[in-house]
Amino acid sequence: MRLRLRATAVLLTIVAVFSAACSSGDDPTGRAADPVDTLLDQARTAAKTATAVHMTGTWVTKNVEYQIDMRIKTDGATGEVTTAGTKIELLRVGADLFVRGDESLYAPRDGRQDPGADESAQMLRDKFVKVPPDDPAFARLSGFTQLHPLLDDLFRLGGKVKKDGRKHVRGVETLILSGDKGRGGELDIALGDSAPFPMQYSPGPNAGRLDLYEYNQDFPVGPPPGDKVVDYGSLTGASPTGKPGTDADGDGPSSPSGSPKPSGTSTKNPS
Repeated sequence: MRLRLRATAVLLTIVAVFSAACSSGDDPTGRAADPVDTLLDQARTAAKTATAVHMTGTWVTKNVEYQIDMRIKTDGATGEVTTAGTKIELLRVGADLFVRGDESLYAPRDGRQDPGADESAQMLRDKFVKVPPDDPAFARLSGFTQLHPLLDDLFRLGGKVKKDGRKHVRGVETLILSGDKGRGGELDIALGDSAPFPMQYSPGPNAGRLDLYEYNQDFPVGPPPGDKVVDYGSLTGASPTGKPGTDADGDGPSSPSGSPKPSGTSTKNPS
């Protein structure tokens, strides 16, 4: 009986040591033991050093869902945003923003009539439209292409922020930081040897979720061919209805780094 108890004690000790070794292997830096404020500061610092990121997922604002697939770096971005069956291609080269979409992007909204809409749609179909910086569409759409303003938005967690376990995001072990038990948003930061980059973000219940990965991986970006570009300034008579990416009343899709914020979020700072 004594031998059996000893064997059991030894087995439990081995299991405990093995479990500790496995845990430290997932987090060799011991970062997960740091206070929440320290973890958020570390993640912010890592985000500020990022030179590029690949962002995919959904974004929900005003009960409208946007599917996002964007590769973004400091001097450019390329990708697409899809909503309600309409795909909007975005291309930023330096300070220049280009938008491309099908006829539905330029069609009248909410039953409005526009005799020039069909002509405009045909003319602009498969063309990149260069959006002037003073156009409302520029502010809304460029938010999807600005690296550091977008990453800054991932730290808008509301309520009391606490650690809420771990999970894997695209094969990377992450620590979950949850605001107000998830009601104020959730941010997952990378553990292990890599920098504590934000890997996944949800602004709140039913407000979408974004994956962020391929940090610091460069990609080519350049202006589209000249014969594929239409400048707003060159359009006479009729411009695209409501302008690309916006409704005619100016209420278009909000970008992650713009306002208003997605539904279900709190814009309070982490406590």
